[in-house]
Amino acid sequence: MPTLAFRRRDPWWGLEGPAAKRRRRRDRAVSFLAFVASLVAIGGAGIAWSIQIGLAAMLGFHLHLVIG
Repeated sequence: MPTLAFRRRDPWWGLEGPAAKRRRRRDRAVSFLAFVASLVAIGGAGIAWSIQIGLAAMLGFHLHLVIG
């Protein structure tokens, strides 16, 4: 059950102060946004790559890159 390792709660959660809890929530939000940004970057690179090699034109999308 490897998925349980990601959902475990911190055993010191109730003993830490509110500032530590806010920091942990903020860190989780920032890491989630970084993950979403990386997915968007990978998707954008894939779209640019498909336009560059002509795959998008073969599928019927006639797009042109300003660069390259």
